[in-house]
Amino acid sequence: MGPLRVLVHVYNRPQVAGRDVLAHLTPPVLFAANHASHLDTPVILQSLPGRWRRRTSVVAAMDYFFKRRSTGFAVALAFATVPIERKNLSRATHEHVDRLVGAGWSLLMYPEGTRTRTGKLGALKPGAARLALRYGIPIVPICLTGTHESHPKGSDWPTSYPVEVRFGAPLTPRDDDPRALTSRLREALVRLAEETGRPDP
Repeated sequence: MGPLRVLVHVYNRPQVAGRDVLAHLTPPVLFAANHASHLDTPVILQSLPGRWRRRTSVVAAMDYFFKRRSTGFAVALAFATVPIERKNLSRATHEHVDRLVGAGWSLLMYPEGTRTRTGKLGALKPGAARLALRYGIPIVPICLTGTHESHPKGSDWPTSYPVEVRFGAPLTPRDDDPRALTSRLREALVRLAEETGRPDP
């Protein structure tokens, strides 16, 4: 993560808002962010306080990052990733996540399931909500702005562009079904985007 932190600092110098919500939480939680760039993960992890960053695992698509063993190894080493199926989770994946959450590890997920090509927030899939409900842990919404402009999908290298990371109030699972909790999450992400002065992350 060291070289990536330097890269993010040089090109983006992220501004962080709302991080104080973490002071009132006990891990584990599920961090859920909009997804526009390969910069998103290092930017978010750099923005977390050390005690959170060291115990947060990044959920990564098995069919994208783990098709090649070398890529999967590098991603796992850099971000403590959890390889996960995009659709139905296997029993082995559930057991792996069970162990992580049971040991107090938080999860970072991108509910869109892929990076946006337009910079706009896409449709959210219910996977994050399902996991939050399964474990009874709060979802902390995170809105990123600027990463799409710096390093959009298809680009080879980031350009210099200011980035903001905004943490929102935690969403505590109630008697929601996954669809209702996913709707609450989308509303929270849109509100955070509005706070940055942008109508949509």
